Amino acid sequence: MSLAVSYRGLFETAGIVADDLQQDVQGQLRQALSVIDGLMVQANVGKAQLTRVQMWLADYRHFDLVNEVYDAWLQGCAKPVRACVGAALGADYLVEVQVFAVCPE
Repeated sequence: MSLAVSYRGLFETAGIVADDLQQDVQGQLRQALSVIDGLMVQANVGKAQLTRVQMWLADYRHFDLVNEVYDAWLQGCAKPVRACVGAALGADYLVEVQVFAVCPE
């Protein structure tokens, strides 16, 4: 399975989760966003090109905690549209993230 694809000017990731499931929701989100940062660098895509972010939370009560990390990650950038929903995630995953972007010309 690919973690990300770029095709015809579009970039998107798979649902990205943390490796260290001992982390709290903020730690797991930071890890997932770090993976996404690396995938975006490989595709030469910056945060300014993000068009959409989808997030799944195992416990929707973590919404405010997730927003703190998300807002810090996008500090100084225009925020893309986002959908954030509660979901039954596998194992001890607390958050899953997928991003979509346009590739620079």
